[in-house]
Amino acid sequence: MQYIKLSPHALKIIQSQKFSDTEPGSVVRDFNILLNRAAEKPVPLSKGKRQPVQKWTVLLNEELTIPDHPELKRPLTIHYPSVLCLYLLIRASGLGRIIITGANKLQLITNENMIIQWQQLTPVEQYFSLLDAWLTRGSSDIIGEELDGRDHRPLSCSGVTFLRHSDFLEEPISNIGLEALPISFGSYNIALLNLFGLANVQWQTTNQLEMLQFTSLGVTLLNAFQKSIDLHGLALPAGCKDILYEDDGMLQVVKQWRDDVKQLLHPSNVQLHNSYIIKVSMYAYKCHRTLMVPVNATMEQLATAILASFSFSNQHLHNFSYEDGYGDTCNVVDPRLRSRYVDYTDDTFIKDLPPIPGDQFSLFYDLNNPWKFVIDIIEGIDEKTDTITVTDRKGEAPKEN
Repeated sequence: MQYIKLSPHALKIIQSQKFSDTEPGSVVRDFNILLNRAAEKPVPLSKGKRQPVQKWTVLLNEELTIPDHPELKRPLTIHYPSVLCLYLLIRASGLGRIIITGANKLQLITNENMIIQWQQLTPVEQYFSLLDAWLTRGSSDIIGEELDGRDHRPLSCSGVTFLRHSDFLEEPISNIGLEALPISFGSYNIALLNLFGLANVQWQTTNQLEMLQFTSLGVTLLNAFQKSIDLHGLALPAGCKDILYEDDGMLQVVKQWRDDVKQLLHPSNVQLHNSYIIKVSMYAYKCHRTLMVPVNATMEQLATAILASFSFSNQHLHNFSYEDGYGDTCNVVDPRLRSRYVDYTDDTFIKDLPPIPGDQFSLFYDLNNPWKFVIDIIEGIDEKTDTITVTDRKGEAPKEN
């Protein structure tokens, strides 16, 4: 078992820290407010960045421990970093997922299997589950934003260089750093530093920091978790240490520091059906096909069936794109692109996604000038079949060039 070694002083800081709904920060309390709202009623999302709509954001903001007060006449969701960062957490933790409803509307709903797990956790276990979600899976892509760096997660983006030297320190961040951080690190990530009790933050205006200073806990945890690469004497940010990306990696690390951490959130099993009804649409041409697909079919077989149902030749390369349960975009590509990617359609099965009614993903055909097929998972059924069959056709398909 790997172990992240701490100094006696650092270990004492973590072991003596009290964890509750509001300590060391209000992240657990505020997150539960969001979670309860989402459980009561689906959260409406914008189609572009897929963020909570502004009206819903304002209502949730007023319930938070410390609400945001943007100094704008017509603030958008992006101007409420405390709400946006909590939305990032519900996606990155797997506790919430996006579904497509009538008229192509996007909604956030809760994952009931994960909710059951969450409710069995103590406040300290909830805290480290959320910290794990943020540091290892909290990509800005989830909320429709972009950060520069190795990737878009907090400890990998270039903006983290303004927060540390080779290590994180308890000294206040310099004025240059304060000016750059809202854009380079993201206001929502700054809000999470504050909500997790890792840093004390003060805003001068909506987009300008006045002060940011790490707490002892923040310095201890972030220095323990960060991974750097040495480039000619410079310690550049490279994300989290490898163990944290392993299954239950955060649990394996933290339970060696604290006896009260017994379990953290982990992926829940999805109950699979024998077959699935899917609807494949080409919106620009107002046509769609409905297919019944066995759960053991490969993505290659699905691509072949979809293209045949629209009278396409299947002579060009293809690629499936979908979101996993944590909001991360995944690609399953044509096997002719082997060695350039990770997952291929001839050895990835429908059950590997896994398919959940309400989910939507896409097939791109002819990657030089792609045709887009939008695939909706309609329902799972217990009927067994060995082949993919077309059960309904609506609209005339375009002619392949």
